[in-house]
Amino acid sequence: MNTITHTNPNGETVRVNVGRHSTIGEHATIGGHVTIGEYTTIGEHAVIGSYSVIGSYVIIGENSYIGENSYIGSYSTIGSDA
Repeated sequence: MNTITHTNPNGETVRVNVGRHSTIGEHATIGGHVTIGEYTTIGEHAVIGSYSVIGSYVIIGENSYIGENSYIGSYSTIGSDA
């Protein structure tokens, strides 16, 4: 698991955990405090809301929107070509 840490404009430290072999598409937006499992693909322009958990082997299609505090179980497909 890789952890990305940054400080938001309010001075809060925000972490995003990304599993091995996962891909995040161009212009995708990942909210703070999100966990993304292994071998997961987040499509271009997708939005993942803060405090969400995305399981392993998940495909989230282009332009998909996942709201805050969401849980997407492993092996799920969301959005385009679902």
